[in-house]
Amino acid sequence: MYLDLGGTTVELISYEGASVEPAPQNEHLGYRMMALEVDDMRATAEFLRTKGIDIVWGSKFRERYARAEIRDPNGYHIELRQWFH
Repeated sequence: MYLDLGGTTVELISYEGASVEPAPQNEHLGYRMMALEVDDMRATAEFLRTKGIDIVWGSKFRERYARAEIRDPNGYHIELRQWFH
């Protein structure tokens, strides 16, 4: 699945029948997640919902930023972050 996020394209890949370790449940060394900056957290979350992608954490709004997380098909988290200037 390809997501066009305002000029940045992210591909989420799932291989049918492949054995893949699930995302770690605790803190660990190595890859944990990547983060993508978005211009509008609410609009991004709504767009992702129309594509069948659920927000699994957040959206949390703070004075300087908003954060949310989605998961790739293997369970790895992808952080979405909006900075308020």
